[in-house]
Amino acid sequence: MGKNKISKLLIGITMGDPCGVGPEIIVKSLKSPAIRKIAKYVIIGNKNVFEQAAGALKTPLKYRIISHISEIENSSQPVSLLSINDFNSNLIKQKKPSAEGGELSVQCVIRGINLATSGHIDALVTAPICKEAIHLGGYGYPGHTEMLKIFSGAERVVMLMVGGRLRVAFVTTHIALKDVPQLIKVEDVLETITMTDNSLNQYFGIKKPRIAVCGLNPHAGEEGIFGDEERKVIIPAVEKAKKNGILCDGPVSADTIFYKALKGVYDVVVAIYHDQGAIPLKLHAFETGVNITLGIPFVRTSPDHGTAYDIAGKGIANPHSMMEAIKMAVTMTKRMSS
Repeated sequence: MGKNKISKLLIGITMGDPCGVGPEIIVKSLKSPAIRKIAKYVIIGNKNVFEQAAGALKTPLKYRIISHISEIENSSQPVSLLSINDFNSNLIKQKKPSAEGGELSVQCVIRGINLATSGHIDALVTAPICKEAIHLGGYGYPGHTEMLKIFSGAERVVMLMVGGRLRVAFVTTHIALKDVPQLIKVEDVLETITMTDNSLNQYFGIKKPRIAVCGLNPHAGEEGIFGDEERKVIIPAVEKAKKNGILCDGPVSADTIFYKALKGVYDVVVAIYHDQGAIPLKLHAFETGVNITLGIPFVRTSPDHGTAYDIAGKGIANPHSMMEAIKMAVTMTKRMSS
């Protein structure tokens, strides 16, 4: 959307799985004066589901229901709800994955991506979805990251998690651990390093990020004793990154690299596989972690937790990660456009 410097950014927020905590943490976040102050918002979700979630809380959220994004133009309403699809709200009580919930959550994400790529919203924040529900709904997407890549037309995307004093980028994400050694290539590691370097400069204002790359094997392979992926894949990628002027160390043993990052030795860690980087990040900043997708033509962030079916509907879900995701989206978008 064409904006002058005075007008607020318009942030799209997808509702996530309707049976999870997504609607609740959205309501709680948008009730915060600090969040309402920094942007305008359009929630992309189902009207009945969202009204049920909002009504269950003691301080329901005021918002305007719209059927088309153009209705937001020149509106002073800080929060709008773009309602899509019908949904049997009785399914919410089941608090488990469902085909209907998976279908709705995917459609919300696709609509959000289309609004972002067309410039109708300035950034996209996505509430948690459930991979099992998505598969029950007939979709094969492993998660948000893969959907964002497909529907934005990006050649390559990188998942970056940020929380507390840690930033972690991932070479691979939602694949089986047994497949990681065969799937990682020199160019994959190098592209992850390069995209992370560029993004920390662009979005976080770090001119020359200090990057550390994890080894895949215990003690980074111990000179080949525990595996040769370091010698064949990671070291060549790190050397090429250095030749390109990137400040990069590696492979560094994964059992020490995060301690060093927390102490300020590195600005970001590149993890080779999902749990290698997600476990320390979530241990350090579970309630405030943010998931960011690099490589797409718009800013996308997400809370760094799941649907939490077990506490959905109880009014006790912690909104801090969602609030951090919203604030991060606003900050990144302003840096990108400055």
